[in-house]
Amino acid sequence: MGSDTKEHILRTALELFHTEGFASTGITDITAAAGVPKGSFYHFFPSKSALALAVVEKYTSMTDVALLATSDASPLRRIHNHIDQVLSLTEAGECQRGCLLGNFSTEMRPIDNAVAEAVDAALHQWQISLADTITKARSAGELTAATSPELLASSIISLLEGAVARAKLSQSSDPVLEARQIIQQSLLT
Repeated sequence: MGSDTKEHILRTALELFHTEGFASTGITDITAAAGVPKGSFYHFFPSKSALALAVVEKYTSMTDVALLATSDASPLRRIHNHIDQVLSLTEAGECQRGCLLGNFSTEMRPIDNAVAEAVDAALHQWQISLADTITKARSAGELTAATSPELLASSIISLLEGAVARAKLSQSSDPVLEARQIIQQSLLT
């Protein structure tokens, strides 16, 4: 039982939490889908909540917010590329899963405060990264919007998260396409 088993459990749980939700996914569901005994689960994760914390960390590392800071493109182009990535991820999931952070944000507070706080921290880190890139775009003369970078970043994230949730409900990427258009034509000016 090594790191491959732990990673397999983690990836299986991420998929189940993402598609079924935290409350609807039990440890038995995870171990059955992963093809491992419960003892293997408890060897790596003391609880479902501990696993959910690891899933939030894994998911956050998979959604490449680092593109906002590390690309060779201009700051404004990096923001547009990032928004396009949100659209691509939505379409890759066939608009069925939504964003794990968004899904957990509506589900976790009454169930598990530690996981809710980890989700909030991940969303806050996204906001900080986006606000920093907005500041750089302003410094480069690419943006002139008077709204503070923090408020603008928060608004963009809220718009994207809402659009991804609507895409999940409608099974269509249209809400994300519409959000991208509003962001590009009205907010990033």
